[in-house]
Amino acid sequence: MPPIRTAHATLWVAYALTALIHLGSLLAGAELLQRSTQTLFGPLLIGVLLTAVPRMSRTVVLILVGLGCATLGDTLSQLNPGAVQQISAAFFLLALIFYAATLLPLWNRNRDPMRIALAIPYGGVVIGLFVAFADNAGGMLPLVAAYAVTLATMAFLAAGGNGLTWTGGTLFLLSSSLLAMDWFLPGAAIASSQLWVMLTYTLGHGLLIAGMIHAIPTRRWAPRRTGAASLVIVES
Repeated sequence: MPPIRTAHATLWVAYALTALIHLGSLLAGAELLQRSTQTLFGPLLIGVLLTAVPRMSRTVVLILVGLGCATLGDTLSQLNPGAVQQISAAFFLLALIFYAATLLPLWNRNRDPMRIALAIPYGGVVIGLFVAFADNAGGMLPLVAAYAVTLATMAFLAAGGNGLTWTGGTLFLLSSSLLAMDWFLPGAAIASSQLWVMLTYTLGHGLLIAGMIHAIPTRRWAPRRTGAASLVIVES
């Protein structure tokens, strides 16, 4: 196996292990470990992306910027827990915008009618949640509205991409919905909600990035063509 492919696989394993350690820290109440592992999700996924793609393209740049915004949201929210709602929502809103821009061309190329039909209810779910949260959102209402629309758009476009983006986008939508319930509907929050939020977030984010990488046709470890094949005829 080429070294770059080994590095790519190792980074995926590191991401999975970091997510498991983070979930374990939530169960154990290890706050320091929880904060430190959450800041690693974005950098590890950036490493996964850069070890897979052979060159910088529009798609790669959009994914990188989206991952950068998600990393800032994860990191700054841990440095300033008192402003976690505003910081996380703002940076993840930007991340979703860049992910949606990445997914749009893929959705246009692969318009699977079944996936598109199944994605339509996403808008209804987001609208219903927004109506439920509106009374308790306060000054965050405009940000919550923008986030809800962008999240539904990203999930819809992800459903029209491939199986990985579809699953990842759906889990991302579920994670954000559970988190919003924690923030704005405390009485309706489910047991161990933070654990479920992070489980669906880490799994959904990883699958979403994996799906977008899968849609990029070339890999850094793929053999390069040195020239066109030629047919030589030898006459006797």
